[in-house]
Amino acid sequence: MYLRKHDLLQMDDDWLKRLPAELLLEVSKRLLHDVKELQDRLHRNPENSSRPPTSQAPWAKPEGPEESTVPVIETLPGETETEITEVEEDTAKAAVKPSTAAKASRKKAGKQPGSPGYGRTQKLAVTGTCDHRPENCTACAQALSADAPSKRYTAWDEIDIAPPVEGQIGLMFLIIRHYLLETNCEHCDHVSRAQPWRSAGEHEWEQVELGEWRLVGPQLAGLIVFLALRLRLSRPRIREALMEMFGLLLSVGVIDETLREAGRASFPLEDVLVADLLQEPQLNVDETSWPENRLLLWLWALVTPWTVLFVIGPRHAEMLENVLQDGYYGILISDGYRVYRAWLNRLRCWPHLIRKLRGLAESSDGRVSGVGQEMEGLMHTLKDAIYAARIDLPPEGLPFLYATHVDRLKSLCTAHWSDAHPALRSVAREFLYDWEVIMRPLGEPHLPLSNNAAEQALRHWVIARHISHGTRSEAGTRAFALLASVIETCRLRGASSWRYLGTVIRAARKGLELPPLPAIPAAA
Repeated sequence: MYLRKHDLLQMDDDWLKRLPAELLLEVSKRLLHDVKELQDRLHRNPENSSRPPTSQAPWAKPEGPEESTVPVIETLPGETETEITEVEEDTAKAAVKPSTAAKASRKKAGKQPGSPGYGRTQKLAVTGTCDHRPENCTACAQALSADAPSKRYTAWDEIDIAPPVEGQIGLMFLIIRHYLLETNCEHCDHVSRAQPWRSAGEHEWEQVELGEWRLVGPQLAGLIVFLALRLRLSRPRIREALMEMFGLLLSVGVIDETLREAGRASFPLEDVLVADLLQEPQLNVDETSWPENRLLLWLWALVTPWTVLFVIGPRHAEMLENVLQDGYYGILISDGYRVYRAWLNRLRCWPHLIRKLRGLAESSDGRVSGVGQEMEGLMHTLKDAIYAARIDLPPEGLPFLYATHVDRLKSLCTAHWSDAHPALRSVAREFLYDWEVIMRPLGEPHLPLSNNAAEQALRHWVIARHISHGTRSEAGTRAFALLASVIETCRLRGASSWRYLGTVIRAARKGLELPPLPAIPAAA
């Protein structure tokens, strides 16, 4: 039992002086216990626990930006695994509560009803034109001749980036004026008008339209997505960057609309990414919190050597099962989150475990510190043996050579299954829950020991979360996850993400089949 603030407020010098010796001794024991526990908590850092790098004090951080992949959660004494999860979710919910200012204002973001609007003021020189003729008469359905009398009835301008030229450095912009023509039918004399293609409305993508009539061209749209997600620029900063570098003035509204459109255009690629993931023999998985307006969600990263898929949703087993559809039969590499225990063909991340043992080894409690040091030493010995076996595998096999170390580690975990110290008890149970999964690399030394691929994939987007504070709508959340997936996959495959997204957006605006994902490099 720990002394709470209510208990401490009742203790003072006079109260202590009135206590009998035996009661004073008991109170001293409790206070000493609390002091040691607080000291252990005070000295927790990313090197000896699962705390993220951002939990360090500013003066203790290394040079360069550090980012978190999971929220900081303090485990209270006596908590079970279920209770810890509940505390974690409550903490994350508290972190995304709207500010007082946000509560005080009920205005929607953007232009308010009745406020004056703003039109486009920048005039750009047209570099080319494109005529769009109707193909068939809308009255009699007969094909219209290419030389039938026609005239232009409306037009729109499209600002886009020219295709790259070999040997040329930099970007060239094109301003194409698209003309829609009306044509007289030679059969019925009906006048038909060309119409830009527009997609049908979709419930999941309300207020997001795909179509040809756009100010921002496909390649420029891909560049805007790259600036927003890969370079983590806000809408106003993108506007500023385009103006400073290219002299191009776009409104924040147009930029936001472009990002949402790009997300909808990329939607069919989600199934392609999932199919690529399911074909790989190993899959790294990790997750971190993600706020959507006032809703707490989780950003999941599913990573293979050539493909990355991000999905945002609840932190439940059903979420991962839905993503993997009919199931994944390769090796799942993860941390100790209990959702992953549904996959028997799994590996545990050893660095996570070793950091927790380091925390025990640095405990103020001498008994706990001794156990932690011994367990940490055993894990380091086994890890070094696995690395050495990848170069020269001993004929006896590691399970036989290191059976004594494995047995000792397991006996320590078993002995402390019900230990009074909460951290030691938690680590012991974590080892025993996943014992076969943790020790599997001893029999198969070629298997990876860390979940670093998934953690590294999340780092960039965790920084984006800190900057943007998440997303504000379901459509925005969906667009973010899809675009982040395409960008990371293109990077792994050595392709330009923004130029590929440009081809995707171009096809989607015309209702055509999307181009395939960039090919995996031949050297792989």
